[in-house]
Order: sequence, then structure tokens, then C-alpha cells
Amino acid sequence: MTGFLFQRMASSFLVRAPRRSHATVIVARPADSSPFTEIDCRKRKKPEWKLFSALALAAILLPAGALAFDLSGYGEAKGFAFAKRESGEDPMFQGWATLLVKGEEKFGPLYATASVRAEKISSEEGETGFDIDDRGLRRANFSLREFWARVPLGDSFDFQAGRFELGWGKTDGYSPADAFLPRDLTDPFADEKIPLWGARLTGQTGDLRTELVACPVTTPWRLPEMGRRYAPLDFDPEKIIEEEETPPKTGFGALRLLLTSGDWDLGAWGRFGVRPAPLLNFSLVPSADPFDPNLLVTRRWAREEAGGVEISRVAGAWVLRAESAYLRSDDPGLGHALIYTLGVEKGFGDSTFVATLADNLKDTPVDAPLLYDRALLPALITALNRTEEWGSWKIAWTAGLAHGDGLLKAEIGYDLTDSLKITTGGELPYGSSEGPMGALSSARRVRLGLRYSF
Repeated sequence: MTGFLFQRMASSFLVRAPRRSHATVIVARPADSSPFTEIDCRKRKKPEWKLFSALALAAILLPAGALAFDLSGYGEAKGFAFAKRESGEDPMFQGWATLLVKGEEKFGPLYATASVRAEKISSEEGETGFDIDDRGLRRANFSLREFWARVPLGDSFDFQAGRFELGWGKTDGYSPADAFLPRDLTDPFADEKIPLWGARLTGQTGDLRTELVACPVTTPWRLPEMGRRYAPLDFDPEKIIEEEETPPKTGFGALRLLLTSGDWDLGAWGRFGVRPAPLLNFSLVPSADPFDPNLLVTRRWAREEAGGVEISRVAGAWVLRAESAYLRSDDPGLGHALIYTLGVEKGFGDSTFVATLADNLKDTPVDAPLLYDRALLPALITALNRTEEWGSWKIAWTAGLAHGDGLLKAEIGYDLTDSLKITTGGELPYGSSEGPMGALSSARRVRLGLRYSF
């Protein structure tokens, strides 16, 4: 795989740490041969969230008079059992408790939604406190998921502002239209998107639908800890120091056009600004042993422009989809990409089958596992879902076509009542450790969960 250059100084040397992805890491060393100077690697203190935000949230969630929302949500407790440890810090068993509360209300023409989530993970992946902007290095125990209002502008347009989730993809499993959008990889098998702070204008004129999005603040991807079981690179966790870099304030803008013509759905989109998925920088810092330094991991963000087209059509019992996108960046660690996806979907009875083929026609200038939104490519993604009288089940298979690795997922859900559901399943990554899924062999697991919805 292609090596990558993270930092250039007067002189450098090559460090090859034990790893699963076989990435070549070039780290910086001072120009002279003197010992390393002291570097402050302590985690930066996060600023307190503003009192205004707290008061606004309380005003929405407190049931008082006209501000009483229709409440819904769920409480969930789930547990994981893993096949092995990647490091001594990885537990063999993990518990995860979640409570999500959502409120919705309509004030004349204005429609408002707010939701908050409280979580507790038995291991140390989460942070304490309330992360109002959701830009932290680690997952917060208490976060604001939605906080938006929508108001009509005339008969054809709606304006939405606040914190909301965005999704533009046509093909299932992978789509270049929304692959760049921020994701939380605390659980890499869950594929959870992180909502955005921004504004959106949507409208329709005849068969043409328009969507304009402006996100003034970058919401970064949340990456797994290096050296742990969910990381694509295998380093000794005792030698790694992860510094919390402040993401850039500038976000991105995007425009999407959709047109329906007979049996065809056509679309085009473009975006520009900061890419929420960061690039990783590695540098050496001193340790107690001057011949065995620590490895400092920091994040940086690149600007990127992209444009794409999409098309879909119903053909008998099948739905056919295709997407293509060109992405460009002047950052030498990111470079350009030309991504396409082809997808099919068929429903039969209470079952649905979907399949997606995705690939990048350009080589990445760095090892693909470090570009999280492109690490999977090329890949074939298939899934079968079925609804039963007693509940539902699904099976998904993702096959990496470059290294022969893959991921098998299975889940069964049983409805104990209309509100109470029990689920069990598991994830089995396999294959070459050079691939992004084969690199997660220590994350093989089974799980059991109980969810109550209200």
C-alpha cells in the first residue's frame, strides 16, 4: 500500500510500529541530535457551554403550557462479549445504557423538535458532562441530538435552522453524496451519523426539488482510540498520546437538485468547505526511555470540493440506483477521488434485498484505512431484511475487494410487547489485516439488548 508523509522537517527517519494496516508512518525528529524537548501533551480543557444554550434547551424540554412537547424516545440496555483483546485496556465484556428523549411541537406555522441523549459505557470511551457542540475527541455521556425549528417561506419553500441530521445518499451501505458527513465510530459497526449545526432551505417548483445547506461550524468525525480494538492501526496504547486539537470553525456549504421524470429520479449536488473527516498526524515526543519515545497523534482538517450525480429507476420488482462523484483537494494527504456506486433493491413479501457495489477509481495518496470515508473501497455490500409476526431479522455482508477481508453481521429482534423489544446478534470481521475490516479481528463480538420505546 502507498506510504504517506505526515510532516516534513530538516531531517526525518522511518518508524515502523506493529500494525494491522501495514501503513508506513514517517514521523518528525529535530534537525540536531539533541534530546527531545519537553512537549505539553495534556488534554486541553474544553470551554464551558454557554448559559444561553442551557436556558434555551430547558425552555424547550420543560413541559409548561404552550411549550409542552409531545414526548417520545427510548431506553436501551445492551451488552457485548468479545472474542479477544487487542490490548490490556480492552474489556472482554462491555455494557452500554442509553436514554433518548425527544420532544416535538407545532406553534402555528412553525414546527420545532428537540432531543437529548444520556449514555453510560462501562469502559472508558465516554466523557462526562454536556457537549453542546459535539466537537469533542471522545463521545459525551450527555449530548444534544436535535434542536431545530422549521418554518414555511411561502407555498413552495421551507427554512430549517438548528441542529439536525443530513442524509443525501441514494445507494444503500455506501454513498459518495453523504460518506463525508460526520460519523461516530465509537461503535464502528453501528454507522451512526453525527447531527450538524446549520441551516437548510428546501423547496419544490414543479418536478424540480432544491435543497441548500449551510453549516458554518465543522462537526468532526469521532474516531476510535489508537491502539484499541476499534482502531485500524495497531500501536501500543501505552506509547500513544492523543492530543485534542480544536477543529476549524469554518464548516461547509452544499446544494442539491432533484428531478422526477416519469420512472426516473435524477439528481445533482455540489459542496465546498472543510472535510469533517480528519487526517492523522504522527510525531515523536520524549518518554522515560530516550531510545523509546512516545507517539503523539494529532488531527488536522483539509478543505475539499466535490460534485456528483445520481440516478434511480423502478424496473418491475427492482429499484436500480447509481451515483458518481468527483472530489478534489489541494491537501497532499487527501488528494482527489472519483467514486461510483451501483445499487439494486428488491422487495418480495415481507423481505427486502439490497446490494451495492462501490469503488474509487483514483489511488489514495495515503493508506486507505486513514481516510475513513474511503477505507472501505472497493467493496460489495449486501443485506437481507425480513419482518415476521414475532419481530424481524436481518443479515448483512460487506466484502472488501482489494484485500479479501469482510464483515458479516446478523441480528434478530423479538417483540415482547408493542413497546418492549429484545435483540441479539453479532459482528464477525474477517480476512487480511491489510483491509479495514480484517484489521478489526479483535472486535469480533456478540451482543444482547433490551429496548423500551415510549
